Amino acid sequence: PAAILRFALPATGRRLPRFVAGDLVGIMAPGTAVPRYYSLASGAGDGFVEICVRRRAGGLCSNFLYGLQPGDSLQAFVHPNPGFALTGSKSPLLLIGAGTGVAPLAGFIRGNARRRPMHLFYGTRKRGHDFFFGQELERWQADGRLHSLHTAFSRQPGGGGHVQDALHRNAQVGALLARGAHVRVCGSRPMAHGVAQVLEALLAPLGLSLAQLKERGRYAEDLF
Repeated sequence: PAAILRFALPATGRRLPRFVAGDLVGIMAPGTAVPRYYSLASGAGDGFVEICVRRRAGGLCSNFLYGLQPGDSLQAFVHPNPGFALTGSKSPLLLIGAGTGVAPLAGFIRGNARRRPMHLFYGTRKRGHDFFFGQELERWQADGRLHSLHTAFSRQPGGGGHVQDALHRNAQVGALLARGAHVRVCGSRPMAHGVAQVLEALLAPLGLSLAQLKERGRYAEDLF
């Protein structure tokens, strides 16, 4: 199981430094010596800390977070993630994620007040089970913060397979890359590998590669 968890910012005492969606929050669960990092789905301007957590069997931190009740507090710190953060570019943005990896991508869309063209390709298992931020994404698409939404539900009949399949069958992706689109990918490493294969095939006719996009600051990953 997985869930979206939202925390109020501390009202007194030591406050968190400024943060943006895509930064990381480090949480030290009781009995652990190493923090667990989660990608932020919110920025400081939103007034809260939001993450998407999958509960792992035997996972000390994920089980600790699942055990929290309204009114509980925890110790956390912000770890900047500048390589994944968005720049001030007005170029189209391809957001590609799967499962809980949609969290920072949702944060980018939430903060898209300037209506930069953002296109989200999102893969998960079942629409009614783990379509995280589903209602928000539909609302953001209606108000123009999200230009287009493309989904794939791998365990749902007729769901369209995986997120890389949604990329492969969408003719718009190649055109966006040709127009200078930037790309952000968040999720598991196997998912990112499949996505990279599709993108490489789309970039080749343009005389480009993922390595070139990375060198030009147009491509970044946040993987786990």
